[in-house]
Amino acid sequence: MGRKAKLEGGFAYRNEGKMQNCYAAVKIGAGKSENAGFIYDNKGEALHCFTRSTVRGWKRGSARKKKKDGFAALDSGKVSRCFFLVKKDKKLKQYRDSNLGLAVKAAQPEQVERDLQWNFEVFERENAAKMDFLEKSWRYDPIAARLKDPGAPDDDFDYDFDDEYDDDYDLDDHDGDDNDIEYFDLSGRKDAPGRTAVVKKKKNKKETVMIGTEKELLAFMDRVNRGEPEAANADCRLTADLDFHGKKIPSLGCDRKHPFCGTFDGGGHRIRGFILCGKDMAEIGFFGCLKGSVYNLSVDGIIKAGNCPLAAGFCAVNEGEIHCCEAVIEMRDGRYVGMFVGENQGLIERCSVSGKSCGLFLLWLWPCLPWVALIFWMLINPPLPPEDYVPVMADAAIIPNEDVEVGERTNENKASYEVPKTLLVDAGTMTARSEPYVIKNPNRGANYDFVAVLYMTDSAGRDVEVYRSGRIPVGYHIQDLTLAPEDGSTLAVGSYRAKMIFSFYHHDTGEKGMVDSTVPITVEIK
Repeated sequence: MGRKAKLEGGFAYRNEGKMQNCYAAVKIGAGKSENAGFIYDNKGEALHCFTRSTVRGWKRGSARKKKKDGFAALDSGKVSRCFFLVKKDKKLKQYRDSNLGLAVKAAQPEQVERDLQWNFEVFERENAAKMDFLEKSWRYDPIAARLKDPGAPDDDFDYDFDDEYDDDYDLDDHDGDDNDIEYFDLSGRKDAPGRTAVVKKKKNKKETVMIGTEKELLAFMDRVNRGEPEAANADCRLTADLDFHGKKIPSLGCDRKHPFCGTFDGGGHRIRGFILCGKDMAEIGFFGCLKGSVYNLSVDGIIKAGNCPLAAGFCAVNEGEIHCCEAVIEMRDGRYVGMFVGENQGLIERCSVSGKSCGLFLLWLWPCLPWVALIFWMLINPPLPPEDYVPVMADAAIIPNEDVEVGERTNENKASYEVPKTLLVDAGTMTARSEPYVIKNPNRGANYDFVAVLYMTDSAGRDVEVYRSGRIPVGYHIQDLTLAPEDGSTLAVGSYRAKMIFSFYHHDTGEKGMVDSTVPITVEIK
């Protein structure tokens, strides 16, 4: 019996809820796969979504094999003002849903805004093929969202009185229970004969959980997955970036019997370097089953789906709300796969996913075929080259290193970087210059280029992006850079705590590495 084909979508496997202002930029690799660039099976609503994912023709059935699905494979729902990107117009002939396709040259923001009424406020105003998610545009404010929706339920009470007697009586019965009870008749007299009881129920206060370390997150996950109601309904807040450095972790809300029903505020922070293993699990994702709300969170890790039926990078089953979240995922194997969400029955808005999905087809073929046949198969079915998602270095010229020490590049995952502990900045020009470099990718046999992002901590304790490089290849460096805070603030003379975050991209393939590195430095403006 042959191995069943993987069914996967670049953003979601199945949508029965609503998704809006979301995008996917993933590479769906070789293997036995039936796939689509954004949604495999859409039964809900998709509004203002797009994908620039790399997809393949289906591997089962000759009629399907010749065509690809750019946006959705199965669509019985509503798709409005959505599109997918291809490099050239003639490529559209390869897609069954070519009516949703746009060539890169035709995807200029002005034209897409006019023809599709697309709102580019949440995306970078550049050529649509290079659009990247911007943190400053996708932060979700739950208080502001509540003010925009006055019909939302009250946080403290199940309902409130809506009659002229509300202000006349003290509604606290001081009896020590959870209910405040008042009795009145139609004349409004308290404790009158034939009185009617009206109960004003107070909701139990939610537990607030602050998470600032990897250990604290694992402890909280364990409480939720063991079924503690206080944890499952908690108001959880992430206060720092977390890095698990390749450690295996469980899902938060491990299955449908143990969902996470509270709120998780990521605070704009990132959880990276984790591995999720789906062996003998019903569903796997950073969130297994979500019935609450999550916002302002980025995750960056590897999903080893194994024999798990339903796998996703961010959330396997969503029955709640996800706002302004990002996932960078490497997905390995799986049966029903959504790179961001597996099954969506709730709301997902302003979210993005990037990365790659690859099956275990080599391991599957190895017992059956001799090595010669395997090599021949790889030669006639080369993997598609990935899209280059990294911006080109434009703000300053990169300069070749003059190191005597030059290492030989190998197939091993290896990356290195150098940055001074103290960055000296001229207060007049906001330019930092250092001899012989300010950021360097050494000649030490590494096979990863990197993008460097500098954050400074303001007086409120928030991290503000002040500089972002383009790709810096192995063997090159930058000699100077100019600080430009993304919020337009002015930097005064003084010494500041800062951090440099390095995101790695393979030198030959352009694929993103899974683990970023953070280096604390000091910025002195003189």
